[in-house]
Amino acid sequence: MELRPLSLGEIFNRAILLYLRNFRAFFAIVLVTVVPLALVEYFVTLAAQPEIEATLRSLSQPQPVHGAHAPTLLDSPGALTITLVSVLLSYFLLAVAVSAVGAGVARIYRAEPVFPAACYAAVLARLVPIVELLIAALAVLLVCYVALILIATIPLVLGALFAPVLPLLTLVATTILLFAMTFCIVMLLVAGTCAFFGVVVEDQPASAALRSTVSRIFNRNEFGRTVLCALAVGTIVFAGSVLAQAPFFALARWTAAYVAADAIARSLLIPFVAIVLSVYYFDVRIRHEGFDLEAPSDEPAYAPTAYLSGEERVLIKRFLERRESLAVQRRRQIAARLAEPVRARVPEELRRLDDESLLERL
Repeated sequence: MELRPLSLGEIFNRAILLYLRNFRAFFAIVLVTVVPLALVEYFVTLAAQPEIEATLRSLSQPQPVHGAHAPTLLDSPGALTITLVSVLLSYFLLAVAVSAVGAGVARIYRAEPVFPAACYAAVLARLVPIVELLIAALAVLLVCYVALILIATIPLVLGALFAPVLPLLTLVATTILLFAMTFCIVMLLVAGTCAFFGVVVEDQPASAALRSTVSRIFNRNEFGRTVLCALAVGTIVFAGSVLAQAPFFALARWTAAYVAADAIARSLLIPFVAIVLSVYYFDVRIRHEGFDLEAPSDEPAYAPTAYLSGEERVLIKRFLERRESLAVQRRRQIAARLAEPVRARVPEELRRLDDESLLERL
């Protein structure tokens, strides 16, 4: 696997290639979590069947049925409890599946075959910090939701004071809320997934994975790319979800068929999205930590000079071009590694320079 910074288009291109070349392995990885989730969804859907049938009747017969009470989940505390448990379980299994896909992509970057058992072994070994990260992500999502609801009520309060413009303010508030919630969700999707990869791939504790993820993607150099990647991934997830729900009205009366179709759609969509985010995660690390500067380059070598070989000139040039985007510690480490073998060859006045100044002079 070539190690170099990628453009956003190259990230998706690499993700597509990895998805197609390792389709069976990644499909199997996600299927392991989708099957138990589908079984839970099957029984939840059976419990909610009266609500589904009532919805279908209201769509096929839009005229109101006077005196009829449409059942809701709130009428059944048991069904409500099952639904909430299934939602939490779905988030947990999704986090496990995405983390396992990240472990699989890491194996590809290490030139190792993708074995689902090995990927899940890496995830199970880090299950506690994965759960901690999941709880933190859900808490952040809840806080964002509450904050946005409170913000959106401001126009409504103003509208109550100025009744003639209430419909317009309501529309504005709803639009702002929807856009803000969508943005928060997709950004949380990217940041949270990268933190899961930090836990599984780098063996970091949950808190360290969160800190490293924030420092890597929420900075001046990377934030714009993070937003673009988040919007692109969010678009894929939205489009895939719409297509996955397409069989609903055709198969809603046949619960088993609908759940099976939904499970297949998830097994196809989730691995691709996870691979895209995995490639983005490794690209951010390459940009932030300069791993490509420690590997041989395919770039044509320069002619040697009195103090440098052609390959050394290429590596130094790449480092000087990339150093502003590197983490401070990694920047110092790479500069020291590049400067150390050269110091013995240069005159005394150059040896007294610090590492980066020496590389600049050379």
